[in-house]
Amino acid sequence: MTDRVRGLHTWQLPVIAWLTVVWLLLWGEITPINLIGGIIVSCLIMAVFPFPRVSVEGTLRPWGTIVLLSRFLYDLSVASFHVGWLAIRPQAPPRSAVILVNLVSGSELRQTLTGELISLVPGSLLIELDSEGRRMWLHVLDADTPEKVATARRKAVAQEHRLLQAIGTADEVADSERRLREKA
Repeated sequence: MTDRVRGLHTWQLPVIAWLTVVWLLLWGEITPINLIGGIIVSCLIMAVFPFPRVSVEGTLRPWGTIVLLSRFLYDLSVASFHVGWLAIRPQAPPRSAVILVNLVSGSELRQTLTGELISLVPGSLLIELDSEGRRMWLHVLDADTPEKVATARRKAVAQEHRLLQAIGTADEVADSERRLREKA
C-alpha cells in the first residue's frame, strides 16, 4: 500500500463534505449544531485515519464506459440465470475452482475496480488481490472442465480490458490489447 497522507488538504474537502452528509443523515435532522459537529468529526476522521494516495491518472473515455457498463449488465443478467439454474437443477452441485488471473494495470484503483466488477457478477468472487504482483485469485463456480476454467480466466481478462478502455492510461490499453492478441 502506498504512503498515507497526514493532516488536512484541500483535495480532502469532498470527502469531508460527504462524511458530514452521512453524519447529518445519521442524526436525522439538519441543525446548526449537527452541521458543525459533522464537520468537526469529519475533519478528525480525516486527520486521524488518513487515506492512502490513490493514482487517478488515466482518461475517461465515454464510448469505453458505455461498452463497459452495457457488457457488465449483460454479464450480470446471463450469470444470474446461470447460477439460478445451477441452484435448482436436479444434479449435484458443480465443481468450483480457484484461478489466478494476471493483471495489466499497476494502479490499485483500477485493479480494485476490476475485482469488484468481476465479483459483482454471480458465479465469481475475488479471493485475493496482489497489487504489487499485478495478479488476483478468483473463486469460480461451475468449473467442471478445463475449458470452463479457461473461459472464466478469459472473461476476467476481458473485464479488465473493458475497464482499461473506459478509464485506463494509453499504455495500459495498449498492453491489454497486446495481451488479448497474444492469447487469441
